[in-house]
Amino acid sequence: MARLFPHALRFRLILLLAMIPACAAYAAGQDPQSKALPGYRFEKGGWTYVHLEGSPAQIGFEHGQLLSAEIEDMVRVIKLENTRETKRSWEFFREASRTMLWPHIDAEYKQELEGIARGVQSKGVKLDVWDIVALNGGIELPQYYVPWLDKQKKSESAANTPHIVPEGRCSAFIATGSYTKGGKIVIAHNNWSSYAEGARWTVIFDSGVAA
Repeated sequence: MARLFPHALRFRLILLLAMIPACAAYAAGQDPQSKALPGYRFEKGGWTYVHLEGSPAQIGFEHGQLLSAEIEDMVRVIKLENTRETKRSWEFFREASRTMLWPHIDAEYKQELEGIARGVQSKGVKLDVWDIVALNGGIELPQYYVPWLDKQKKSESAANTPHIVPEGRCSAFIATGSYTKGGKIVIAHNNWSSYAEGARWTVIFDSGVAA
């Protein structure tokens, strides 16, 4: 989640992804779970904090390895929701990821996505890069691509498939100065996601890409 998890793609990768440098401060006194990697994770206050660093491929690998269980779990959720909503198989979404999304992804993000796949595989999770891309496209593919495809093909299945309208989701605000107590910054955000998804978006990322 990754997303969650590359650019707009990393968004979902499990998850509520936020680039918060302050994560490093929370890490003080915490022992990284993996001494072999510069990346690490720890739990605090119901959130999972994940620090990643290195090249895009390295960041991806650390992401996949450190969050392999969460990624596997989130793929199950997105697979269930998207196949039920669109009446398409998961293989359809994997193929769309390969042929429709992948050619338009920048090389840097391809390296990261491939790294995520290698990372989860290193933990024995049987997912590949097309599962990871389909996970990241969990909103775009069912809510935008499928309706467009049905319209283009004017297929019989389109007539039998409920009309899919992109859902209204996120909203947020930020306030400071005279609008808040003590003039400090207050930020709030809501997802309007399903319970199955939202309950799992509890990961905060802090990452740095090597030059």
